Amino acid sequence: MRRSAVVVFAVLVTLGMLAPPSFAQAPAPKVTINGLVDFATTWYKNLSYQAQQDVTNNKEKNWYSRERGVFTLTGEVGKVKGVWAVELDFTSGAGNFNASNNGSLGVVGVAANGTSANFDLDTDIQGAVETKWLYVETPVTGPGSLMSFIPVPTIGRFGAQPARGHEYKPGIIFAGDHSGVSLQTTWAPNVRSTVTFVQIGEALDRFVASNQKDNIAFLASLEFDVFKGLTIKPTYAYGAWDGGNCGTSNLGTPAWGGYTPNANGPAVVTGSVAGAGGVGRDITRHYFGGDVRWAMGPFTLQPTLLFMVGEQEVNRRGGGVNDVDIRSFHFDTVAGFRTGPLLVEVRGFWNPGMEANHDPQNGGGGTIRRWDAINSGFNFLSGWSEIWKSGTDYNAGFLVGRAGVTARESVGYDKYGRIFLGVAADYALTPALTLTGLANVSWTDTEVDTKGVLGATGIVPSTTPHTGGKERYLGSEWIARMTYRFAPNVAFEFTQAVLVTGDALNIQRAAAADRCVTDGVSTCQSRNVWKTSARMRVTF
Repeated sequence: MRRSAVVVFAVLVTLGMLAPPSFAQAPAPKVTINGLVDFATTWYKNLSYQAQQDVTNNKEKNWYSRERGVFTLTGEVGKVKGVWAVELDFTSGAGNFNASNNGSLGVVGVAANGTSANFDLDTDIQGAVETKWLYVETPVTGPGSLMSFIPVPTIGRFGAQPARGHEYKPGIIFAGDHSGVSLQTTWAPNVRSTVTFVQIGEALDRFVASNQKDNIAFLASLEFDVFKGLTIKPTYAYGAWDGGNCGTSNLGTPAWGGYTPNANGPAVVTGSVAGAGGVGRDITRHYFGGDVRWAMGPFTLQPTLLFMVGEQEVNRRGGGVNDVDIRSFHFDTVAGFRTGPLLVEVRGFWNPGMEANHDPQNGGGGTIRRWDAINSGFNFLSGWSEIWKSGTDYNAGFLVGRAGVTARESVGYDKYGRIFLGVAADYALTPALTLTGLANVSWTDTEVDTKGVLGATGIVPSTTPHTGGKERYLGSEWIARMTYRFAPNVAFEFTQAVLVTGDALNIQRAAAADRCVTDGVSTCQSRNVWKTSARMRVTF
């Protein structure tokens, strides 16, 4: 199938080359730089963040600060662009006994989540520059394009680029950044499409990557303005992981329920030759459904309904592999009302879960009901949470490091699904000063096995779970925020948040000697979570 597509593309390019070229005077090249610089500081208690991922132990407290810079260089010649974006992320202060300028990144000490290195005294940091994007943008069809004989205009982006054009609520299917090809076509003034090919993993020469496989995704969306104020966007997506995913953070294939499909990366490296790695498991998913945006005067409504079907290989307890069907859905809607300086919005979503005693690693396998994105991009629930999904300080979030349960990566909570209801109000006191109040409450779709242990592979089932689980209430979050744009392109943001935890967050501690009994049940009681953040941002 891939070879056929290459042949068709080659024929089209050849036909385009046969057309007589027409060159006008070349436009002058132009180079621009834009981006942002952030300074953020956060105090938190019981955030269960990184190493201390135990919400039943409220002794965890911390206060830290960090810096981020994103600089995008764009070279333009007419309609053609070359884009390079670099990102710099640092924690303030030496993070360990190592100096931050002491050689390679392997010896720079412990940095906060989402940062590459530490600023200590003298602040001369080596090797901590990240390339975020590197892509070419050019017309592919339409006048002055690669295939100018096709009249409708298409813009192509080739390389490492931001995900765009497929969803209104980021992180449900595809968000963040990716490497691949994206084609955006304008068929008519009211009809647009986006087609994206994503290279998740690449099977290189076997002496370089002996165990890596071709992991890919494909997405296609059609955006249609029915009339002024009403837009519909049907979407289809396909993802295939041949042996798991050993990419950054295993995005799209997180561990949950005590199981991980990710064992595809090389185990050891000798010189430039990778040794044999573990054997990951295959996953195939199909997504279909879409988004709607409807604006009528001061009212807006944005419903989303998506379905996911597929198949996943799961290691069977006691040996062997189960081929388990995937059947899930996600319903999500936002309704809003604006009057003068006040905007009020309500959001609710629901995705299904599996029973506590339903273990796909058992002999029968059953059906997986959990929803997973191709790439959440750490963006799910953006703007609707400060603790479940980090906001003002977008690196420090609840249960970060446990991808199967943290909301920024998982639409559901482990294998139990998630039901969410939130309300937000923004009031602009002046054009420069906005006050925001947010509250949300969430449950699991099915009852959680609170005798389980939260670890690197999600909530590991207990050997004697409560029949059908025990608790569903995850908690309620309350947020107050101030945003002050006191100078052009400068904004100061201050946020206070608390998560009043529910009993579905009760859990066993990993160490048997440190386990609890609550109300006669061998489970530790969850404790409330607090977070205060401030951020100064300059954009240019």
